[in-house]
Amino acid sequence: MRSFNINVSKYFTAKIKLGEVLHKVTSLDPSILSDAAQKGAVWIQKGGKGKILKLRSTDAIVDPDDKVNFYYDPRVLSYPELTNAECVLETQDYGIWIKPAGVLPQGTQTGDHTALLRIIEKLKKKEVYLIHRLDRETEGLMVVGYTSDAASRLSDLFAKNKIIKTYQAIVKGELERGLRKTITDSLDGKEAITHFEVLENANGKSLLEIRIDTGRLHQIRRHLDGIGYPIMGDPKYGKGNKNREGLKLLAKSLAFKDPWTGQKVEVALGSQLVI
Repeated sequence: MRSFNINVSKYFTAKIKLGEVLHKVTSLDPSILSDAAQKGAVWIQKGGKGKILKLRSTDAIVDPDDKVNFYYDPRVLSYPELTNAECVLETQDYGIWIKPAGVLPQGTQTGDHTALLRIIEKLKKKEVYLIHRLDRETEGLMVVGYTSDAASRLSDLFAKNKIIKTYQAIVKGELERGLRKTITDSLDGKEAITHFEVLENANGKSLLEIRIDTGRLHQIRRHLDGIGYPIMGDPKYGKGNKNREGLKLLAKSLAFKDPWTGQKVEVALGSQLVI
C-alpha cells in the first residue's frame, strides 16, 4: 500500500478538482483515481482540521487549506465489489442482515466496496451504522442501525450484554456429546467469557453451540484454540485444523428486546453447520 498525505496548498492556491490534485501528486491515471475514490480510498479533512470524511468523486472541488489522504492499494481495489446482501428482519430503525464469509463488516481506509455496510448504504440510499462486528471469515447475522439514535440504543444493549448471540462451530477433536463448559481465560488482559455445548461428534471433529458474554477480538477462536480444540479452517489459530472450505464458524442467532416496542426479537438462520 502507498499512502499520500496531501496539503492541497502545497500544490494549488485556488479551488481545484480533487482528481487534479491526486494526479499531480501520484501521477496515476485518472481512471484509476476515479475508481479508487468511488471505492472509498480517498479522505478529506476540510480546512485541515475536524472530522475526516470519505470523498468519492474526483470531480469534487477542494480548497487549498484542505488536507487529502489517499490510501492506494491495488490489491484491495481489485477485489470484486459486493453487489447484494440479504436482510432477514427489518424495522424503520434497524435491520438484521446476513454477512457472508469472507466479507468485511465495514471498510478500511483503503476501500469499502467489499464491505457489508457499504452495500447496505447503497441499498438504503443513506448512511447506516455499524453496531457490532463479525470476523471477516465468519458468516452470520449482524444488526445494522439505520439512524444515529438506533445505533446508540442498540450499542447500549450490546454493551450491557442484553443481546443474546448464539454461534455454531466445528472444532478439531471429539468432545463428549452433551458436554457443557465455560471458558473464562482473559484475553488481552480483559475479562472474556465463552460458553459452549457439544451437539455432535464424528470423524475426529465436534459441533459446538456457543454463547459469549463478552466481545473480545477473535474471542471464540482464541478460547477454543486455547483449550486444544481449534475451529476447523481457522487461518490464524490452531494446528492441523486447516481446510479449503474456510472457517467453520457461524453466527446463527440473535435475541433481544426491541428498544422501541419492547417486543422480543428472535432471529435464527435456517441452515446450520454439518460435520
